Amino acid sequence: MFAFKVWGKFACFKDPLGISQNITLPIPPKTAVSGMLAALLGVEDYLNDSKFSGFKYSVVLGNSIIKKTFSQNYINDYTKNTKTHINNLLKFNIEKIANGLRDIKAPQKPINRELLINPKYIIFIDEFELEAEAIHNLKNRICKFSFYLGNSEFAGNFEFLEINKFENLYFDEVGIDSFLLECDIKNIDFEDSVLYSPLSFATALDADRSPIASKNLILSNNKIRAKNIEAFKITCGDKIYHCRFV
Repeated sequence: MFAFKVWGKFACFKDPLGISQNITLPIPPKTAVSGMLAALLGVEDYLNDSKFSGFKYSVVLGNSIIKKTFSQNYINDYTKNTKTHINNLLKFNIEKIANGLRDIKAPQKPINRELLINPKYIIFIDEFELEAEAIHNLKNRICKFSFYLGNSEFAGNFEFLEINKFENLYFDEVGIDSFLLECDIKNIDFEDSVLYSPLSFATALDADRSPIASKNLILSNNKIRAKNIEAFKITCGDKIYHCRFV
């Protein structure tokens, strides 16, 4: 098992189960973490590599989840008439190049987008076949490809987090720092002051980026009190995390 911190000014984690890139998941899904590991190691075709889907992972929030929604204009089908437009530019056909690539028959419209503001996470990885290589690159801040948080325009930072000890234990009662699985609902000791959010996302994609596996989780900004449950007790420096993995 190993761990690393990731953070940035903005993030947007698209849900592969959805059809829109405009709504963000509150935490990086396993598929996004697979991409982060592939970026660290310089693996391009990671979707066809079982090593990047067979591991287990957990996420702990470093900051509260803050989202910002705004409107952004998109040009419809901006690549559709590119060749024609270039030919008109070469011919200096003013009438046909006056509107640029914008389709005046289907003008641009504002589309709402959702971003995470100042996201920060601790990501734990277990049973990753390339663990030694990943740890080496994390410790030496080596990243073969651009490291970003969901979208390529949102650059991310990363830092290795040393794990002193970890063990999977059974707890009569414990505060879980990560998400819980849907099957853990019966174990949650619900508190009135805590907000619990259901979360569903893909955990594996095929070569065409179509979802082939998914999980339903429970997430909260606070520790989730749970009873009669197994969880990893992970000691990092002077802090201990209790996490469930998926």
